[in-house]
Amino acid sequence: MGDVMDRMPFHERIFEGLQARWHRPSTRRGIGRFLIAAFFFSIGCIELARQGLVTEVFGRPLPTNHLAAIAWVFTLLLIVEILDLIFALAQSVANALGKQLEIFSLILIRKTFDELARLPEPIGIEGSTSVLLEMGALAGGALLVFVAIIFYYRLQRHSPISEDAVEVAQFVSFKKAICLLLLIAFLITGGMSGFRSLTVEHPGAPLSMDFFVVFFTALVFSDVLLVLASFHVTREYSFVFRNFAFTVVTVFLRIALVAPPYPKAILGSSAALFALAAAAAFELNRPRRDERE
Repeated sequence: MGDVMDRMPFHERIFEGLQARWHRPSTRRGIGRFLIAAFFFSIGCIELARQGLVTEVFGRPLPTNHLAAIAWVFTLLLIVEILDLIFALAQSVANALGKQLEIFSLILIRKTFDELARLPEPIGIEGSTSVLLEMGALAGGALLVFVAIIFYYRLQRHSPISEDAVEVAQFVSFKKAICLLLLIAFLITGGMSGFRSLTVEHPGAPLSMDFFVVFFTALVFSDVLLVLASFHVTREYSFVFRNFAFTVVTVFLRIALVAPPYPKAILGSSAALFALAAAAAFELNRPRRDERE
């Protein structure tokens, strides 16, 4: 194993090392414990705010609704999922799109809890019809995306993009380089977003989705770059169309992130169904392509 790693380009060795550490069972257990601790910590901070003991942090007022803790921990979970997406992109473009849809379905769930936090505590529904309708739209959209993801993954057969092993290895190496750049972008944008959300220059600013908007924008450009790079391996129409169609899905998810609740649910659901249709059409063409080869 060591000899294989030594023969890899420098960026591949870095990527493989990070990926191995990320997928360790101990890392997963640590993340789980951290999320649980963060959830209880958030509830504790909110309770302190309710009692008037700590009303703000870094010039930013703390919420007094315990339901806000759910949205906070969901944000941390989404960050973990984005790291999963970065590592998945190096393995399979199709699986990476599935991971994008998974992340967006969780964003819809998070927004549902955001709306829930607008209700009074203890929960009451009097005069909250608009909130309940928006929650229903977001939750329904998340469910539709979830169902589409199930069928999307069942369609995947992951055939090599080329029979030339050298070309495939070069393409995979390029994908790993892109993933490292995305990881750097993740760290920079995440740090900047976290700083902006905590500084006194933005007192009272709510938890925003700016980080995810910026990251999905970066994904659009990386997807286009990967499609163009795939031309060195294959120019077969079905592969080219599928990959560009997947990029279109990323674009619509990016637009949906900044849309109001109803368009957000509609755009996200439509993007998931479009991805499913593109994958189904690609797989429908596969038998004829295999017969020709």
